Amino acid sequence: MRADELKGRAVVTLTDATKIGRIDDVLFDTDYRTVLGFRVKAGMLSRTEALPRAGVSAIGPDAITVVDHSAVNDEDRFAELTGALTLDSAQHMKVVTEGGELLGMVAAVELDDAAEHVQAYTLDAPLLDRMRGRAPQIHAEDVTRFGAGGIMIVPNAVGEQMRSGGA
Repeated sequence: MRADELKGRAVVTLTDATKIGRIDDVLFDTDYRTVLGFRVKAGMLSRTEALPRAGVSAIGPDAITVVDHSAVNDEDRFAELTGALTLDSAQHMKVVTEGGELLGMVAAVELDDAAEHVQAYTLDAPLLDRMRGRAPQIHAEDVTRFGAGGIMIVPNAVGEQMRSGGA
């Protein structure tokens, strides 16, 4: 699943069947490998709160369920979310090979079905290629480094594979 597909999904409690809010952002570890949690917004004028991934009971196609209201709180109350990076910072990251070749920009972050781990990064591609499912992807395990300036470094072999049509 794409990480951006989680944005806007309802967060619902299992104990009293109450909608707490909607997912406003996805939070990642500093290596963009693991989903640490989510930012939840109750309404247009409300401030965002945090939901650690460990507090999620299930992620369904329409809602994310939690046991009760205590799963969502101020972000600073969850030590595991300290230093978390946002989905917005992952998207539009430049992908560069170790040899200095710009391969493109990250358009989407692909997660496993449980929305716990990053599987791949889909690069921006022309509309026709995207419609045909031909947008190039970088597998998460192929990334060697992330920079604070929005740059992702991959081995030269990844660029060669993309040029040969293997990615």
